[in-house]
Amino acid sequence: MQTTASRNLLSMSLPASASVAERGDAVQLHVRRDELEVVVTVPKTVHEWFVEATDALTGARTEDWCDYDGYDSTAPERLDQAMAEDVDLFVQRLLSSDLRFETGGRAKLLWKLADSWEQAVPLDESAA
Repeated sequence: MQTTASRNLLSMSLPASASVAERGDAVQLHVRRDELEVVVTVPKTVHEWFVEATDALTGARTEDWCDYDGYDSTAPERLDQAMAEDVDLFVQRLLSSDLRFETGGRAKLLWKLADSWEQAVPLDESAA
């Protein structure tokens, strides 16, 4: 059974700065904005997803991932839906927000939400 999140990525309408492709047992979204590259990887049959962000100018890189299985007795259908909602929100913000990379300590990808810069990767509650 293919996850809803991976199916959603494959059917998305994307701007010129983004592309989506199947890579074996996963679907990958690549987004390039100026010197920033962000890759979102969603396995087709596992309830987890990964984000990697790289600043080509400095070589700085950050990554994170979310998984949904095995923490409680939530039904697989509900986990699938929760993951799809999280990935969809993340991707919509990624495609529509201003982005910047911050270094110093652990590298971070930031996006502008409303009038403030918020951490996108590593993932936190505002990222997904």
